[in-house]
Amino acid sequence: MNPPFSSGRLDSERVKLALAAGAIVGTWFWDVRQDLMMVDDALARAFDLDPGVAGTPVRLEQLLASVHPDDLPELEAAIAEAVRVGGRYAHQYRTRNTDGVYRWIEAIGRVELDADGKAVDFAGVLIDIHERRRVEGERDQAQTLLRSFIDAAPGVVYAKDRQGRMLLGNRGTTELIGRPPETYIGHTDAEFLADPEQAAAVMAADERIMSSGETEQLEEEVSYADGRRACWLSTKAPLRDASGAVVGLIGTSIDITDRKAAEARHREIEERYRLAAQATNDAIWDWRIADGTVVWNEALGTLFGHGRTGTDAQWWLDHIHSEDRARVESDIHDVIAGKESAWATEYRFRRADGSFASVLDRGTVLRDAAGAPVRMIGAMLDLTASRAAEAALAESEERLRLAAEASDLGFWDVDLVHDAMTWSARTKAMFGMSVDVEVSLQDFYASLHPDDRDAIRAAFEAASDPGRRALYDVEYRTIGRDDGVVRWIAAKGRGLFEAGRCIRVVGVVMDVTARRMSDARLHELNERLESRVREEVAERTRVEEALRQSQKMEAVGQLTGGIAHDFNNMLAAVIGPLDLLASRIGNDDPRARRYIDTAIDGASRAAQLTQRLLAFARRQPLQPVALDVNRLVAGMRDLLAHSLGASIQLETVPAEAVWRTHVDANQLENVILNLAVNARDAMPGGGRLTIATANCDIESDAADAQGLSPGQYVRISVSDTGSGMPPEVMAQAFDPFFTTKQIGKGTGLGLSQVYGFLKQSAGHVRLRSVVGRGTVVDLYLPRLADGADAPLPRLADAAAPPRGQHQRVLVVDDDPAVRQVSCDALSELGYQVLAADGAASALALLDTHPDIALLFTDVVMPDVNGPQLADRARARRPGLKVLFVTGNSGNMLLSDGVPDPAVHVIGKPFTLDALAMRVAAVLGPDG
Repeated sequence: MNPPFSSGRLDSERVKLALAAGAIVGTWFWDVRQDLMMVDDALARAFDLDPGVAGTPVRLEQLLASVHPDDLPELEAAIAEAVRVGGRYAHQYRTRNTDGVYRWIEAIGRVELDADGKAVDFAGVLIDIHERRRVEGERDQAQTLLRSFIDAAPGVVYAKDRQGRMLLGNRGTTELIGRPPETYIGHTDAEFLADPEQAAAVMAADERIMSSGETEQLEEEVSYADGRRACWLSTKAPLRDASGAVVGLIGTSIDITDRKAAEARHREIEERYRLAAQATNDAIWDWRIADGTVVWNEALGTLFGHGRTGTDAQWWLDHIHSEDRARVESDIHDVIAGKESAWATEYRFRRADGSFASVLDRGTVLRDAAGAPVRMIGAMLDLTASRAAEAALAESEERLRLAAEASDLGFWDVDLVHDAMTWSARTKAMFGMSVDVEVSLQDFYASLHPDDRDAIRAAFEAASDPGRRALYDVEYRTIGRDDGVVRWIAAKGRGLFEAGRCIRVVGVVMDVTARRMSDARLHELNERLESRVREEVAERTRVEEALRQSQKMEAVGQLTGGIAHDFNNMLAAVIGPLDLLASRIGNDDPRARRYIDTAIDGASRAAQLTQRLLAFARRQPLQPVALDVNRLVAGMRDLLAHSLGASIQLETVPAEAVWRTHVDANQLENVILNLAVNARDAMPGGGRLTIATANCDIESDAADAQGLSPGQYVRISVSDTGSGMPPEVMAQAFDPFFTTKQIGKGTGLGLSQVYGFLKQSAGHVRLRSVVGRGTVVDLYLPRLADGADAPLPRLADAAAPPRGQHQRVLVVDDDPAVRQVSCDALSELGYQVLAADGAASALALLDTHPDIALLFTDVVMPDVNGPQLADRARARRPGLKVLFVTGNSGNMLLSDGVPDPAVHVIGKPFTLDALAMRVAAVLGPDG
């Protein structure tokens, strides 16, 4: 036996050179058959072994004792796998050296196998990668920190190359563009922005900045993906490389739309204030309390002759009459020092010619956030003319009283100074009083209806309040003091003020009882009409909402159906070649076989997802049969019990003499299993799942309420005792991709698949749920009057896929990749294959090859589709058998809403075994 380290096994010179360079920590050689391992001094030190073991046999367990506990399981698995499959070996892990410190190393070696595939030798070297791992960790941390900083930055942060292509963008960039990063990274603004003018403007500004090499700050008009427009403040700078050359552009942008709007509103308010000050006859003043500056409008000169617009507070006080000055100064400072904001008073103000004008001055204190006074703005009204008018008013009041007495109006006058009230005879009659009775304000309130008293008191107080001076315009009910008659009264009045207080409130009253009775009758009629209108509007709203929901589901169905069709074509070109490749490779290369199986598994899951999309879109190929739902549910008990687990109690309640229905048995099983799994997830603590069947005869009224056509149905009810759904979740439960589960726990296609399958099967699904009490899903399937009661056998149950007997098959598909895969698969199965890309070439081949036994055609093709081609082919060859292949049948293969039983279909994508079974079934004697 040769020694373990013979010159033919290890190149010692190369090892020495690597050790001298410091790259290799140590070397080993393992005679696997004798389980003897030899290590050098460096490797012994790396694994904290006695240096004396170098050159002597050691056990693998001695080396593994120094491996970090967290890395040991993966290392043992990697060694076992290398010994099993042979070839190159590489693995990274941590070992404890003589200092007791763990360091990262990489083991690189090779396992030699003998002719029987058994491991013989396993030799290799250890490389110290601790510093490299540390640098990589720091790099990854720095990149993560930079990415987090960019995403957390407010607004938009981005970088572009010299051609304007996006290099990176933060979350704000994604929100602005309205698309995921993969759709705009590597693209220019012209390629991903919907607005060409906006894209051109942005790229022109970017090019200017990169060409000039100067940083710029500019405002840009941008459009959001939802149509909103905004103004952004952008700061852009050239991006330079290490040599200083401009290689791109970096920028940040923040939304200043609100700020621009606020600035515009501020300018608008200032303009309004300026125009208002010019338009009013009052002397408007603005007092800045901090320095005492007072700014006036032009009315100061117009009213009082003072030719200035800027004064101070002391100038204003000096122009107040000496008898009024102390009172005014005290009043205004009390308001400023207190918590109130409004101030008003009357005083005498000296004009420029030395005369005094009686004025009413009002002001409002503006305070900061802490409540400190900052400014006071007010208006001074010249009362000189009003004083002259008061004398004329006294004379007119007497005339008014005489006129009121001559009409149906009653007159009243409340003297607040002397607490007296004067009513005319007509007014007293409206209150059911004698003419000679003395009245007071208290008598007035006592005569009011109790329901009106508080409102009338508040209206009178508002009219007599100097700060409000409201118009007294009310209607109320009186109860006659002497006759007890209830009357409706309309009253109007206004307060008279002097020296900042109300001295009188005068007005008139009118008996409006007849009018109020007429209004009441009219109101009653209007109420009836409005009630009917509300009912009609509510019903129309319900119908419109139902129509919108139907249109939404139909639109989403068309979209998802189209997507699923395209995916099925693509998946057919993936699964078919993988299946053929697997059959060719067999088990000769286990690793390649494992890779192929993994790819087929992933593609198959994608195919299942497209099947769910097609189910929702009501475009999946169905194979309905006459079915006894009681028999189907009973046959699923073991599967359901296994899927639900021990904590869920399963109960089935079959109805007696349940009707048969015409439905795809496999798809119905999937629907019931899907609902059972959803129910299980809603009962994490356990519960009860009940599956019940029943016959239902739906009348026309009930059909409209449930969205069904009148007729007879078989109902399958799946109910649970779980958490239930709130109304907002129920409203979206059948929407595709809607799910309440965590990310990665569900696709959101389960209930939408149920909805699509039931609709495609001319049935309906109804959802009932109460939060905390559970959910009930009712499946309605139309009754089948007659027919067989057993489902068709499943093709997958056959013992082995049959092979062809050299029959000739004509493959027609407009997709070259799918057509080639179909041809290769059929050839692999033992059939002679001809191929055509459309109807014209297919019919020509059919004429020249009378031995064609099967037309294998795609359903969806341009110009002439699959069913049309089949009709033309059978016109030439009546006995020709046809197998349709489809990723989305749409309505082409349907008869009265369901697939024709005489039509043979295989769905894309298909496996080699499924193809073999289906072709054999069609070509068989019962095909």
